[in-house]
Amino acid sequence: MSVDNIFSSALQTKIKSELARYETKRSSILPILHAIQDELDWVQDSHVDTLESVYGLSRVHVKEVLTFYKAYRQEKPRKHPIQFCDNIVCCMMGAKDVMKKIEGHIKKLEAKHGENAPFEMIGVPCLGVCDQAPAMLVNKDRHHKVTVDNVDQILEKYASLK
Repeated sequence: MSVDNIFSSALQTKIKSELARYETKRSSILPILHAIQDELDWVQDSHVDTLESVYGLSRVHVKEVLTFYKAYRQEKPRKHPIQFCDNIVCCMMGAKDVMKKIEGHIKKLEAKHGENAPFEMIGVPCLGVCDQAPAMLVNKDRHHKVTVDNVDQILEKYASLK
């Protein structure tokens, strides 16, 4: 099977590098999946097929990793995915109210744009900045001390991006 039309040459090189870096192929799955997602935004079934047929990784193990970790996307993301920390510290600092406001914002956009709405929210267990809770990532931009009062301003910045 040719990977020319599935993975770029840079991605193929990265995959081979990760496979060579680890003692077993199984151990290389996490960084390989990150590399695929970094370049292609999500991990499709065709990517899993290629990892199995070209690189000899177990399809079952790759799928186990994909479904276990929230960090990996198996569906095409919307233009501006929002990862919102929903751990206890963020919740104590008002995250639930902010999340409700974001969900309301997203529902309005979905009513107007359907599946072309630019935002989606994904709850994540931790973003590693508990001292600045609540926290969220929009795309790969980190936002700290998010409140019901400042979340609209944050989202407007992304809604205006083309």
